Order: sequence, then C-alpha cells, then structure tokens
Amino acid sequence: MLIRNLLLVLLAVATSTVATACGAFCTDTALEARPASGTPLVFEAVLTSDGSPVSAGRVAFYTRATGPNGGEEGRLIAQATSGSDGVARHAVEGGKPALDYPGATLNGYKVTFDNLDKLNGVRYCSSTAEGSIS
Repeated sequence: MLIRNLLLVLLAVATSTVATACGAFCTDTALEARPASGTPLVFEAVLTSDGSPVSAGRVAFYTRATGPNGGEEGRLIAQATSGSDGVARHAVEGGKPALDYPGATLNGYKVTFDNLDKLNGVRYCSSTAEGSIS
C-alpha cells in the first residue's frame, strides 16, 4: 500500500511539472538564417530573445545537402559568436564552390544555437534555422 501511494504521488508530481516548452527551464530564443550569396560567401545568423539581440552566443553553421545515396546530410562549415547586434557571421573565401563535395548537391545551410551554460547571466534555450545559398 505504501509503495502504491508513493507511486501515485510521484506520478502526480511528474505530470504537474511537465513543461510544454523549454521556457520553463530556459529563456526562449529565435534564430534567423539570412540568405547567403557572393564570393566570399557570407553566412549571417541573427540570434534574438523576445525580439532583442543576444550577444556572445555561439552559433554553428552547417551545409544542407542531398548526399550520394539521396539522404539529407550536412557538414560543419564554421562556428561564430554573435555580436551586440545578435548577428553571427562567417565568410567562405572560395564561395559556393568551396562547399561542394563529390556526389552531394548543396541545398542550403542550417544554423544552430545550443547553450549549456548561462550567457550574459541568462540560461537560453537552443534554436535552429535554415537558410538559402545562391
């Protein structure tokens, strides 16, 4: 009986603390991937929280490509830190051809923000976005 009551209490606590969004444990962020073009090929991602820029955020840039077997794949291009305007930038000097690899068709790029520690005194949630390359 004691074990049954303990299980019911644990179940009630577990169901009452389930968060529907990460905002219960961290502050939501939004990430925008701007279109990349030109030579050098400039990638820009804008990291914000509640419409305000987030500085010092580490953003990773990945290729999005269809691989030789038809599946989606990506490779890390670079990582950059957002400035006071929330923008993280990286330039690929060789342009789009520098990102091509045998058997793959480049479809665009993806950016991710994954933050495990507090940043500027705030624990921010992870976010992702996809952008185009021309």
